[in-house]
Amino acid sequence: MIRINLLPQAERQSKWPVDRLLLLGASLFCIILCGIYLYTFYANWDIDQNLQATRSKYELLKPTRDNMAKATTKQQLFDKKNNILVGLTKERQSIYTIIQHITNVSPSKIWFTEMGKDDKGMVKIKGWAINYPEVAQFMNIMENDQFVVDSVLSNVEKKENARAATFEIVVKPRGI
Repeated sequence: MIRINLLPQAERQSKWPVDRLLLLGASLFCIILCGIYLYTFYANWDIDQNLQATRSKYELLKPTRDNMAKATTKQQLFDKKNNILVGLTKERQSIYTIIQHITNVSPSKIWFTEMGKDDKGMVKIKGWAINYPEVAQFMNIMENDQFVVDSVLSNVEKKENARAATFEIVVKPRGI
């Protein structure tokens, strides 16, 4: 069947169904808006899940963070004390170093019974030797030593029955 439309051009029905096109456009618009809403809802949900997982990990690591903070504080205190000790070591010679040096340069026939540092920084040395020339040789070594500023023989004696001479020497180390 053939249809012929004899109505004037202005009164004729359009070939495009406008009401259906508007309904189709509105439906597509609603579908797009629903898609955007669902995507945004899912993105927010995913971010919330990640945030909750991160918070739980953060809480689990809290004891470790506290231990790290304590360790950092202890390390800073240790470094501070170490810097003080390094500064003091540069300023002073230790008694061990001085005593070690004196024992290294002493003759083989001299034995030390006591060594110590007094309040003025002087090193007191007590010991005994086979004879007086050994003590004199040791005093000569101390006078020419680079680590000693001043050495004084305060006492030397040999008892009648004894085979060895006892002596006392006071030494002032360099740098004090």
